[in-house]
Amino acid sequence: MIAGGKNLTVSFDTRIFYSEQNQLLQQLRGFERKFSHNNNILFVISPRDERDGRIATVETLEALVDITDQAWRLPHSTQVESLSNFPRIVSDEDAFSVLEMVPSSGRLTPSAAAAIEREALNDRLVVNRLLSADGRTTGVNVNFRLPQSASSEVQEITEAAHQFVQKIEADYPHLQVHLTGNVMLMTTFNEASHVDAQLLVPVALIVAAIIVAVFLRSRNGTIAVLSILGVASLASMGIAGWFGHIITPASIAAPIIVISIALASTIHVVIAVKHELASGADNKTAIKQAIRTNAAAVGLTNLTTAVGFLAMNRADAPPLNDMGNIVFAGIVLSYLLTFTWLPAVLTLLPMKPSKDRSGALMAAVGRSINRLRWLLLIMVTAGVLATIGGLGQIRLDDDFVRYFDDRFEYRVASDFAEERLTGLNIMEFDLETGIDGGVYTPEYQHFLADFTGWLGEQPGVASIADISEITRRIHKAMRVEEEPSRDGIPDNADLISQYFLLYELSLPYGASMTDRINVSRSASRVTIIMRGLTSGEIRNLHQRATGWLAMHAPGQAATTGISINVLFAYLSNDNIRSMITGTFVSILIIGLIIAFALRSFAFGALSLATNLLPAIVGFGLWGYFIQDIGIAGAVITTMTLGIVVDDTIHFLMKYRRQRAAGASSAAAIEAVFSTVGVAMVITSVSLAAGFIVLSLSGFQINRSLGIQTSIIVVVALGICWFLLPPLLRLLDKGGSEIASLGKE
Repeated sequence: MIAGGKNLTVSFDTRIFYSEQNQLLQQLRGFERKFSHNNNILFVISPRDERDGRIATVETLEALVDITDQAWRLPHSTQVESLSNFPRIVSDEDAFSVLEMVPSSGRLTPSAAAAIEREALNDRLVVNRLLSADGRTTGVNVNFRLPQSASSEVQEITEAAHQFVQKIEADYPHLQVHLTGNVMLMTTFNEASHVDAQLLVPVALIVAAIIVAVFLRSRNGTIAVLSILGVASLASMGIAGWFGHIITPASIAAPIIVISIALASTIHVVIAVKHELASGADNKTAIKQAIRTNAAAVGLTNLTTAVGFLAMNRADAPPLNDMGNIVFAGIVLSYLLTFTWLPAVLTLLPMKPSKDRSGALMAAVGRSINRLRWLLLIMVTAGVLATIGGLGQIRLDDDFVRYFDDRFEYRVASDFAEERLTGLNIMEFDLETGIDGGVYTPEYQHFLADFTGWLGEQPGVASIADISEITRRIHKAMRVEEEPSRDGIPDNADLISQYFLLYELSLPYGASMTDRINVSRSASRVTIIMRGLTSGEIRNLHQRATGWLAMHAPGQAATTGISINVLFAYLSNDNIRSMITGTFVSILIIGLIIAFALRSFAFGALSLATNLLPAIVGFGLWGYFIQDIGIAGAVITTMTLGIVVDDTIHFLMKYRRQRAAGASSAAAIEAVFSTVGVAMVITSVSLAAGFIVLSLSGFQINRSLGIQTSIIVVVALGICWFLLPPLLRLLDKGGSEIASLGKE
């Protein structure tokens, strides 16, 4: 099984988070087939000395011309846009010509550079896109043609881009360059997977080793447990390799989760062996007794945990499906190894008997909880109710830039670009007329002008590109005063068509209109660049734009905005919606499993209640202190329900056994703490520590998942210790079905 790891591949694809059935993804692909893909790298260029760092100097503008020319040599490049080659329309008596903003021939003068800056800063197609509003930062945008599966091409482009940056900074030492854009995002997704695999998995194993060594104080016991953790995590990834799974930054968390869950399962058996040895049993008898007393509880906890992770297949994001399936495989393997491999290793490497002082300590804890049960019930209930208010503070926010922390070059460059030059979120609109040549009609052109005018009034919109602005500029340059027009757009479709024909013929090398207008001239695209907007604000703008188009668009032009950024903006919403059914089904299944295993509907209901509360408290605390949560929020409830049920199951099964043996409710609770109290602490610590390792990830989804799950696990232990016993005493008061178990 482990050998399957050689088949694992790491994805470069930013669209891996969307299933083939996702409607927005299908819309995006249709848009790209009609116009073009946005596979770009943005070279963000600024002077190193910020004190007198303007772009429009003779030295820098000449450097920009050279950089733009060299950018065409990057592999797979199809288009290069910059301030230097931006097409400007110049009138020439009864005609017009299209020239580059910065002439590539001839010597620039300081006055010419100043004139270029003035013109550029007054051009809405340039400012906040290719030149910052303060004139201190510029961008060279290079677009690339990539096949659908483009791992080698992305690597080739990224390496060439880094070499190009080194050359620019060597040739022009007064300039500094940052790299951002979609191709760099693809590279960073791949890089994040490698970084997490190399850092987090070893750290998780080290943390597990420390926990086991501290709590077991047995070299042989530690070796036995760690061997299972290593085999289970490696074999689960090997199985993923055999089934052709593609590794993403999200699914790379799977082996760490497997390590944590496997540790929680095996530790119960090892602690039980140690307890039996301390009671005077020989090694063989101790192992048999430990397996006998823990087989049902460990099997039940593994089953409920497996249900929680299998429910992740209801998520819309394939990486979450993969994570759930890989962890499921690891759970099955760790369960099998716990009752096969572990006894064999402990037989070959027996643990030495040691005096067990923890039982007496835990029994004292149980007595204290019995004595203070009503106070604890009130305090815990009040605490839970207090956290509910935080649920309303949670915001769903998926920002693909901030998926990565500042250890990644992409995040640093993207923050720099958004602060100094332009926004990184775009939204595209495919505005169809349904008629060949329909984009040249005055009605359509005026509609575009109205729509872009409305867009320009929306908060966060930094730049807008559409063809009606080009129509205005050509008409102004031609100075056709006798031609009727409104808002600078002529009322003559034939004239507009001629304008665009001449314009396209006049464009400089590498520039064309094929990415703005489709082949049949029946549709054009409107592109907006958004700056400083959260995902929630992007969703809101998307919905407002859709509403505006529904009211004002002629014919087939009513549509919705689309881009990879729009897909990310809806990522959490889509997955939470798809997970609702899975969450309810998993809750029902887990409740039925517990009720059936314990032969008590009351126990099943009680277990569900106490195991849903940690998620409520965890989300409430998150809402109070952090607020923003992304796609991880879609699966946390389902996933943690299966995990935190571990303590409750062990508690209830041991409690039921004590009650069936005739112990009173108070004595049964004390006995439960004496026998499994330490194991509950160890499993909770191991789970929380394992998930907190994920907080070291530079990838936001893993970081949120780790922190949130750790909080929920710790809260679950507190509820199991301080709320469950008072509820059991309350349920048993005056005789109940539980009390009747002693007569069975």
